Amino acid sequence: MSNSVFLPNYTIGADAYQKVVEICEKYGEKVVFVGGKTALSKASDLVREAIKGSKLEVIDELWYGGEASYENVEKLKATKSIQDADMVFAFGGGKAIDTCKCLTKQINKPFFTFPTISSTCASVTTVCAIYHDDGVFNELCWRYAPAEHAFINSKVIAEAPDKYLWAGIGDTMAKGYEPEFSARGKELNHLNTIGVTLSTQCQEPLVKYGTKALESCKNDQVSNELEETILAIIVTTGLVSNAVINDYNSSIAHAICYGCSTVHNVEKNHLHGELVSYGVLVLLMIDNRKEEISKLLKFYKSIDLPTTYNKFEITPDELENKILKKASEVPDIDIAAFHIDKDVLRKGVKDLEEYVAKYN
Repeated sequence: MSNSVFLPNYTIGADAYQKVVEICEKYGEKVVFVGGKTALSKASDLVREAIKGSKLEVIDELWYGGEASYENVEKLKATKSIQDADMVFAFGGGKAIDTCKCLTKQINKPFFTFPTISSTCASVTTVCAIYHDDGVFNELCWRYAPAEHAFINSKVIAEAPDKYLWAGIGDTMAKGYEPEFSARGKELNHLNTIGVTLSTQCQEPLVKYGTKALESCKNDQVSNELEETILAIIVTTGLVSNAVINDYNSSIAHAICYGCSTVHNVEKNHLHGELVSYGVLVLLMIDNRKEEISKLLKFYKSIDLPTTYNKFEITPDELENKILKKASEVPDIDIAAFHIDKDVLRKGVKDLEEYVAKYN
């Protein structure tokens, strides 16, 4: 059985939009912008200016609907400008881009991504996280290929709220450990081997450049450190996500995050990447990688990522009966280096608390 692999294409830099005409004109003329309201307000005029005088024509600018749901995909599909367009330009974060990913899969049209924050690898991956309109997770679906090209404007990202970059760093830390932990001891084919091997390089640039990257973002400045961090969050993580099967894309760190999300105040007051970054430390403790934990604790403290569940202000009952219960039930832990259950997770959390207390 044949297997087709489509790798992401991207341009990064403060002048990334200057490449739009050169790259996109071959796909047609009529363009529809789709994205989040803030994202469109920050980037759409910049792209309009970059394509001025070319054969590309923006025939509409649409809000994606506020949630990556099939309902919003259907609304966009029914829009005449979408039907008439040769291509779709997607602006924003993960939900806006995933909506367009699902949309262009169904209508079989090319699309291009313009990430305006650096918190997710959605702009270069094939996977779409689909939710119900009320925000409850529905399912994953896959486009046949990633976006035809991603235009990563580092100036736009530098000027976005730094909390998104901070959360992106936290989420990307997991890609540095979860694929190897999930795939350990398995017989891997060529593409999975590449993905798992590459995943071990996700966290190194973050530890090296992340602190200065956040400083740049807080000052609305583009820097080499910021661009290296953006590349780790968006591109390296995206390459891994595209290469490995879904079984290897997640593990304990995300299971802990999903557990934390069952507590309303935690879900309301903390970002996904923040919760995942704490889960990374739990994973490493369960895997008995204390030297790695020590290395990360210094970095975590430098950018204020959580090192203890006390940061989330949860009760012992919530930890036991909500967080650990949910974390032990999600499929993310089904494929792992060794058996993971609620007892293993509980011990990992407890041992991490003791280790962090001694470290302090």
